[in-house]
Amino acid sequence: MAKAKSGGTRSFLRGRVGSDVYSIGKDAKGKKQQVVRSLAESVANPQTLAQMRGRMIMSTIMQAVSSMSVVIDHSFDNVPVGQPNVSEFIRRNYAAVKADVAAHPSADNTFGLVKYGEKGIMQGAYIVAAGSAADLAGATLNGATKVLTINLSAGASVADLRAKLGLGNEDYFTAVCITKDSKFLYSRFHISQSVDSATIISNDNIASIITLDGNVGVLLAFANNTITATFADFSENCGIIVSRKENSTYKHNDCVLDAPDDAPYTAEVALATYPQGSQRFLNGGGESDAPFTPEPPAGPIALSNIKYGDKAIQMNGLIFFDEMGNNKAITMDAANIEANGGAKVQLSTALNNLTSPTDVITLADGANTISARTWSDSTSLWLVPTNGEPSRICGIQDSGD
Repeated sequence: MAKAKSGGTRSFLRGRVGSDVYSIGKDAKGKKQQVVRSLAESVANPQTLAQMRGRMIMSTIMQAVSSMSVVIDHSFDNVPVGQPNVSEFIRRNYAAVKADVAAHPSADNTFGLVKYGEKGIMQGAYIVAAGSAADLAGATLNGATKVLTINLSAGASVADLRAKLGLGNEDYFTAVCITKDSKFLYSRFHISQSVDSATIISNDNIASIITLDGNVGVLLAFANNTITATFADFSENCGIIVSRKENSTYKHNDCVLDAPDDAPYTAEVALATYPQGSQRFLNGGGESDAPFTPEPPAGPIALSNIKYGDKAIQMNGLIFFDEMGNNKAITMDAANIEANGGAKVQLSTALNNLTSPTDVITLADGANTISARTWSDSTSLWLVPTNGEPSRICGIQDSGD
């Protein structure tokens, strides 16, 4: 700190000039003096190896989130759609990538990692869906050859095709993959309801029997009692997500993408591109003795094991009095309530909207019970977090007709 009996430019200065901060003080005799304090040109920002490893993992996952949001914002059952689903994807896959980095730092890794500042999804064995629905039957997806095949018996009909795949009229399946050039590709397959179920499948009508939606071209063909779907682009880092409609709600299967054959980059290669500072050992430095490895934020609020009396219901499902009776308690298990700042259950006077809500219970982590009461027709119960958007737990109706 510098001192002067007179200020700069013949007067005392206040404020900052460049990296110098000017103020007015007094000396030991009480006379004014100019005080000059210099700021550091740059502030040390220790970047330990452990911290950079955590940032590398999170950067890799966030690039995947950016590419796969069209699927992963609603593919995890019993988690509210939107950001809570995305958070569940991050939570599960952060743990998976972290374990892979630790077990395979230089070879045989199942996740490719992004270099510092790099954009684009990398191939990896990502968990892209989780739920109670059964996997697809009767179809084989070969991502390397870009072909999905369904083998049928001679003279098979549309009804036979549904039975072969184990799909209901409103069910779908979606083939997804990550390519080596950082593209997330997906195509949804649906057996058309507008085609009579007794229709015999042929090469002439296959394109009208199976409808397709997605961001990759698919050529359908039928020959030798086999349906082939040839993708314009695909890869071995692929999987199939099944969507099954149950009580007006879609449920999904557990889907983990097949591990890629050669996923760039390994942790050894990618981590070397991240800037690293220095830190003294007793202040957290050193690879094996770093104070922490960054973890993703707490998981989203989740409700499970929801029951009306002894009848299990799905999240966003319906309760019908004529099937289940009235005046029964509703129980549920809740997770991550405290970590997310709290939540409560509110009763709405409308079936599909949160209208004129009244508080029912304040949720706690673990088991929760809504006491038996006389429930009214066309009402609904909602999960209302302290921070975030409400989501419907269930609708309540007098009749299931």
